[in-house]
Amino acid sequence: MARIRTIKPEFFTSEDIVSLSPLARLFYVSLWCEADREGRFEWKPKTFKLRYLPGDNCDVDVLGTELTDAGLVVLYEVDGKTYAEIPTFAKHQIINNRESESLIPARVHHASTTRESGRKEGKEGKERNDASRDSSLFDAFWKTYPKKVGKDDARKAFDKRKPDQPLLDRMLKAVETQAQSDQWLKDGGQYIPNPATWLNQGRWDDEPVLKLAACGGDTCGRFV
Repeated sequence: MARIRTIKPEFFTSEDIVSLSPLARLFYVSLWCEADREGRFEWKPKTFKLRYLPGDNCDVDVLGTELTDAGLVVLYEVDGKTYAEIPTFAKHQIINNRESESLIPARVHHASTTRESGRKEGKEGKERNDASRDSSLFDAFWKTYPKKVGKDDARKAFDKRKPDQPLLDRMLKAVETQAQSDQWLKDGGQYIPNPATWLNQGRWDDEPVLKLAACGGDTCGRFV
């Protein structure tokens, strides 16, 4: 049964979303309409193709794999029947109190009968998904940071911090702000910290540097 769901403006710039193909993004949103209040639904790719992508020449199984590989949808089995769950569903959707309780059996984490990303769930599969997600976050940081040196050291420092998406957003915003500072602009960027140093020192929490504007040799009482 299809349901009315909401979409936030931040969806379109989220790192895990922009890395998807355009049709995979649309397919992901369509699955929100399938999900019950717990973010669960029966996994019926062919039905979803007819219901949500009737005019698109695409392989819905490929789109589904793209979503499961990104960790946005988790597949699992109960009594031989395949179900799906959107792990972050409750975080991003406001559910009407009148909506019926879920009739879909809950996913059992780390159970031998559970399938995640099309495979039986286990420690190896979870670590692989976590590594893929962490790599995507680091790639976003590396792309934004203006000084591309010591990538291996930067990755180690990044992994040590284990930033989630909100912390990464703070980091990227700090990089963009600091990139306009005198220190980072001076002498062609000679004084920009190495990325590993910036990460190890938690430099995203640095206070913005305020300068007094000079007026004829004296200082004015204003900041620039």
